[in-house]
Amino acid sequence: MISDINEYVDKIKKIKSDVGRSDGILYRGQSDSKWEIETSLERHGNERIGCNDYYLRIDAYKTLINPLIDRKFKREATGTGYPFDFDEYEKGSWELPEMEYLAYLRCHGFPTPLIDWSRSLHVALFFACEDFNRTKTDGKLFVYIPPEIRSGGNNVPDYRHIGRYVEVGKRHLSQQSEYLIPIVYTETGERRTWEFIPFKEVAKSDVNDHKIIEIEVNKTSKAKIMKDLHDMNINRYTMYMDQDALIKSLADEWALESHGK
Repeated sequence: MISDINEYVDKIKKIKSDVGRSDGILYRGQSDSKWEIETSLERHGNERIGCNDYYLRIDAYKTLINPLIDRKFKREATGTGYPFDFDEYEKGSWELPEMEYLAYLRCHGFPTPLIDWSRSLHVALFFACEDFNRTKTDGKLFVYIPPEIRSGGNNVPDYRHIGRYVEVGKRHLSQQSEYLIPIVYTETGERRTWEFIPFKEVAKSDVNDHKIIEIEVNKTSKAKIMKDLHDMNINRYTMYMDQDALIKSLADEWALESHGK
């Protein structure tokens, strides 16, 4: 349990020292310590879905999305299906198609297999404390340390890592975003294919050493931490970068003045 930024930074330094590395570490903040890490696809009721089925569905939605946005996402599916062989192990073990489109959908609230993380420990702390003015719960921070060596193969749950070089928008840059996608190449009888799976299925697997360290944030300290983050120019506007966020950040500023008295 932490109560201020300095304590948090010290814990992160100790974690890096204990694991003997700082490269590849990602951070995630959630405002309620009781929440597990879940993809929005899981929360939508699709804990496990074939990648091919998912991509066919989101490809069809481009016809409804494209007329409303300046950027146009190219239709990929044809009469013969989606042009990516999700039944071939090597194909999906390296990269997945249309990451920009998936990240776009994720940013606008559509269910995707992407889990948002940040390269910044302070950005993650913001999201753990964002509800400071109405909170009744402790927050939680997650520190993800990837395995140095990965094992693959059939029925081995793993995370596909999507780095910073994805054209999504302002939030992607301001939040220093990267993404993890829980996925597995399933072998069931003669059928083999890539599937999106629950986040916890990978975390609990003993095949690859994915370390996730949890740090709780005291609910009574969220306002103090948010005030310190605000002084560092980490606030609702700089995180979300739109007009609504600007107005809400001004409301936060007013509320934080009251907390300081």
